[in-house]
Amino acid sequence: MYGQNLPPEPPQIKPSNNLVWAILTTILCCLPFGIVAIIYASKVDGQWASGNYGEAYESSRKAKNWSLIAAAVGALAIVIYVILMCAGLATLGQQGY
Repeated sequence: MYGQNLPPEPPQIKPSNNLVWAILTTILCCLPFGIVAIIYASKVDGQWASGNYGEAYESSRKAKNWSLIAAAVGALAIVIYVILMCAGLATLGQQGY
């Protein structure tokens, strides 16, 4: 029959690779989780070009999630650092320094 061996039609919209967010969170927030985000983000375009549309969407989702995790861990680390610095300054103030 005609047309049975044709690849499936691609979805209308190619998913974002989220590479910018992955790079920014790697540099500014949390290096280990950001690297994982970059790895997934770098897979999206190749998977889309090879016709693996479901895998491209999954890699895009994972890149976004890992970027969010990296940003959250980075923000949490900053909050903890500020709290510890304030506690340390308060301790120094009580000792008369």
